[in-house]
Amino acid sequence: MPTKTMKKTEEELRQEIVDEFTLEEGDERIDKILEIKKDRFTATQAKKKAQKEAEDFKKGKDFYKKQIPKKGEKPKGDEGKEPKLSVEDSARLMEAKIPVDDWGEVTSYAEFKKINIKDALENSVVKSTLAEKAEARKTNDATNTKKGKRGSSKVSGESLLEQAESSGKLPETDEEMEALVDARYKA
Repeated sequence: MPTKTMKKTEEELRQEIVDEFTLEEGDERIDKILEIKKDRFTATQAKKKAQKEAEDFKKGKDFYKKQIPKKGEKPKGDEGKEPKLSVEDSARLMEAKIPVDDWGEVTSYAEFKKINIKDALENSVVKSTLAEKAEARKTNDATNTKKGKRGSSKVSGESLLEQAESSGKLPETDEEMEALVDARYKA
């Protein structure tokens, strides 16, 4: 009798069916039973595969769950994302007049290239990145000027008079019309 790990041939399965159900060779029910057994075997294999995948997924999920710090617990390892700077590196960044917001750019580049802060500050890539950020900051500051309500400018009677005489254009509001008449009488 074959072991569980070996696959049975179709002939062996036919013989088992004949013996188990006491059927005679050539009976059409043998083919039906054989088909049912094949389908059951395929379904069982698919079920085992799905169970193994689910088990593997659960193991992976549990692994990552353990890696995530619980609420109020500090993360393991780097104690956060901020790289620790030496006093000398901080002084170099301040001396180079690098805004504190950009220190991370410089330090991450230095870590990536495995160079010190001094060399990173002299690097053309870092310089161009810092220049772009400075330009963006300058543009942002310029566009974020106070946008208070501006008062409407009153046009003087003299300018309305000049405009009416040169182009023939008359004022549209009553106030401007009165200013034009006053300017005409004063002239």
